[in-house]
Amino acid sequence: MNIKENFYSLFKTGFLIFITLFIAIIGLPCLFLPRKYTAMLIHNWSKIMLILFKKLDNLDWEVTGEENIPSGPFIIASKHQSIWDTVFFTAFFNDAAMVLKKIIIFIPFYGWHAIKAKMIWLDRGAHSKALRRLIKQGEECSKNNRPIIIFPEGTRSSVGEKGEYKSGISALYKFLGVPCIPVALNSGLLWKTKGLKRNSGKISVKFMPAIQSGLSRKDFESKLEETIERETNLLIKK
Repeated sequence: MNIKENFYSLFKTGFLIFITLFIAIIGLPCLFLPRKYTAMLIHNWSKIMLILFKKLDNLDWEVTGEENIPSGPFIIASKHQSIWDTVFFTAFFNDAAMVLKKIIIFIPFYGWHAIKAKMIWLDRGAHSKALRRLIKQGEECSKNNRPIIIFPEGTRSSVGEKGEYKSGISALYKFLGVPCIPVALNSGLLWKTKGLKRNSGKISVKFMPAIQSGLSRKDFESKLEETIERETNLLIKK
């Protein structure tokens, strides 16, 4: 990458950060209004970001399997390879309840809006307490028909790698009794797993048929992991 290209790349990243801060700041009054206004702010910010990724970086996306998304409450369990994934899901679903690491809520502006929007946050240091909180918040979201978005591995994984699937997804599946939709994607091919470096191209996101409630924990975990990893590998080799 030459100096001109490097400068332009830094400019684009700086512009995206500026837009994010600008929207977060002008959206501060939403923190004192009903929750739905903050949810709308996050949803629209995410859609703006996807548009900017496309215009500035020629970073497009395609979605398949939308017919597998039910009309009632459900859980989305997705592979996680880059920051793009989080932006995509909050743009694709209106009023999504994203499961976040606790540290996220301490980020100025973003964390405040996440709390107000009633995103679900997890404290990894308090396992049993965290699971109880996850289930309680998940039940509230399901009652309000909010889609729950969770990354079963708990963090981003590099292309071709598989992290340990955490117990949170199994707890939600067991206690909520709603369908769980496995999702495969290949965003890591175009967006660096750790950081903001990205390339042009088209990211593929695939919603698989829902895993209906009623399976044992062992059978559910086996089916979920096998489905996500198999389909993700196919998208990577696409």
